[in-house]
Amino acid sequence: MNPRAGRRLTSRIRARGWLLTTAPLHVGGLGHDPSEPLPIAIDGQGRPYVPGTTLAGVLRHWMDGAEPGALNGLWGSAEDEGHASRVVVADGLVTTEPRLDEHALPATPLDVAALEFRPSVGIDRVTGAAAPEFLYGRAVVPAGHYVRLEIDVESDADAALDEARMDALLTALRAEKVRVGAATGRGLGAVRLLDDPFELVVDRFDSPEGLLAVLRDDPARRRGAEPARRTDPGLPPAREVLDVRVEWRPLAPVMVRAGAGGLFADTLPLTTRVDRRHVTLVLPGGSIKGVLRSHAELVERTAREDGSARRAPDLPVRSDASSAHSAAFRARLDQLPAVRALFGAARDGRERGAGALRAEECVALVTVPDELWDAVTGADTGGDPAEPEETREGALADSVRDRLEDLGMARADHVALDRWTGGAADGRLFTVLEPHAVKWEPIRLSVDLTRLGSGSEVALALLLVTLRDLAGGRIPLGASANRGFGDIEVAEIVLSGPPWARPVTLPQALNSPEASSVARAWTDYLAREVS
Repeated sequence: MNPRAGRRLTSRIRARGWLLTTAPLHVGGLGHDPSEPLPIAIDGQGRPYVPGTTLAGVLRHWMDGAEPGALNGLWGSAEDEGHASRVVVADGLVTTEPRLDEHALPATPLDVAALEFRPSVGIDRVTGAAAPEFLYGRAVVPAGHYVRLEIDVESDADAALDEARMDALLTALRAEKVRVGAATGRGLGAVRLLDDPFELVVDRFDSPEGLLAVLRDDPARRRGAEPARRTDPGLPPAREVLDVRVEWRPLAPVMVRAGAGGLFADTLPLTTRVDRRHVTLVLPGGSIKGVLRSHAELVERTAREDGSARRAPDLPVRSDASSAHSAAFRARLDQLPAVRALFGAARDGRERGAGALRAEECVALVTVPDELWDAVTGADTGGDPAEPEETREGALADSVRDRLEDLGMARADHVALDRWTGGAADGRLFTVLEPHAVKWEPIRLSVDLTRLGSGSEVALALLLVTLRDLAGGRIPLGASANRGFGDIEVAEIVLSGPPWARPVTLPQALNSPEASSVARAWTDYLAREVS
């Protein structure tokens, strides 16, 4: 059978299932206003979706492992005369349920009104304030939604090998080893393939029996979710990854500010959706990665006390100098090679590149019902119209306050004092909803050692020193760190992966034989001039 002109086809492996988003997802789309958040990809009917090109790219990246281009025969190549990919990946519509309609199309597309917002800001290393021209945000699909997955692999010779490779890929998707979309280094894009509903069909076109089975829709063509594992998939070596888990608890309120305030408090913590009826507090991976990067820069600049790290020029603070300030900020980000390799290069600095370190989103171990959070933000406008407004608002505030206290959050009033009169300054009274007794899940980091290449020991040394300072309580998390927020206590840091053969705690890692070569590499690195 030869359904495609010029291509011989003996068999087809067809996988149909659903990817559950276990972290927020962002796949960039077309934006018209540069002042708006980075938009999500939207199809022609106004529905969020993941383009097939995006899915194919991340699937190929995982299968290539440590040898990009090793599977050109499967995924296609543009070199020489080139040839098309034998893997066909369809667009994946984002839905609220893993269900198809009577036309075998996703039945419950996600409404764009349900998208969340993730703010980001660059902190100037000199002033400690927000860097000019570095305030932005992105729209994300919340965790707990679904992406339709449809993959076909067309075989022309070794069908058993292609089946084994498909099994390996599906196993990786079930284990959450494949990331989708942008900002995966900031914890976005984690997905997991569901075992049910799932369908894997293997069609044979090189025999009359196989063709008849396709025409009759023979159930024997279908396989379950369990991989067959009959053949070695022959995949390139997997990428080496070091995983880090940080067990911690807050000593002071820890939060990242939401983009907008509410009726109950002027400043609210950032939240993310847990399920259809609950939200929880979240520390975005970008926030965690940002504070670690800032401290790593401090570590390296302190170690280079001879001043070999070239300083960016100091610029006058003028309203017309914001572009110059942002250029200087980007230059500082790109000065230090070890920091650049671990955390990534700035857009307008040297050669662009993603960092090897990934910081997952960290969520609180508390769930807030939607109706309570609506009352906090002001989205809930219910109540008895006949009741006086002041009485209704006072009763609502007392009820909301009590319920939030039970969840470990309290509203705190703040006022700025006039330096001349000693009294409250006009217009400087504000309130903050402080999560003073909220527990959090562990902070999870990972480092792609394959991406670091020959510089892995230098970057690993910088990471170990940064983790040591995190364990020592020298790195606050979240917003308002200069106002008493963000202090934490680290109970344990565990590292799993190369260069250690088994999981080790941070003190064990620092005193292990492997740390000796890491320390030598760091010393040699610091002796080199930074251009």
